[in-house]
Amino acid sequence: MRKDMRRLAAVLIGVAAILPAGAAMAEDNGNNMRNTWEIQYDSMHPCIFNDRHISNDTVHVYQKMGQRGTVSWYRGLTVTDNHGTLTDDDKVKRNSDAWGAGPSVMGRYEHELTGKLYGGLDATGTLMFYNKAFPAGGRGYGFMWRTGPRLTWKSGEKDSFSVGYTIMHCSNGMKSRNPGYNGNGLTVVWSHQF
Repeated sequence: MRKDMRRLAAVLIGVAAILPAGAAMAEDNGNNMRNTWEIQYDSMHPCIFNDRHISNDTVHVYQKMGQRGTVSWYRGLTVTDNHGTLTDDDKVKRNSDAWGAGPSVMGRYEHELTGKLYGGLDATGTLMFYNKAFPAGGRGYGFMWRTGPRLTWKSGEKDSFSVGYTIMHCSNGMKSRNPGYNGNGLTVVWSHQF
């Protein structure tokens, strides 16, 4: 238990260290950078594991913190609603419904394809806190890792719309009580500069 708490504390300190660094990067890149916000919606469905049937409906809100060349950095908040079942090693099917929220960071590579159309790749990491132990047999916290390609249409100077395919892995990173699961699905994004 003490090792688990030390690992969790180390992750929290790491997240806290990233956010001020992102703010400093934004200052270097101009004040308008932090006026860019985006909302992402994921609909994830189970994949890879045959005994873990957990789906997620998730909303992510991100603020752009910096950009270097074709790579941008964001910080934000994730809220998720999870529902489904998990069959553990003892072959008992257990309900795995929970909701959670937590801080998130995202890196994005983006490249112009033609005119207003851009291709890109996102990678995000989120520290989630759930309203109960999740999935069944797990803990009240965990990590959500997501990555996938995007197509973005920049409709004007201030707005863009994206659609992408996302692969997700969720687990608490510990050696015990760690029933991780995977998902994949569609992500839609709206970005606006205020």
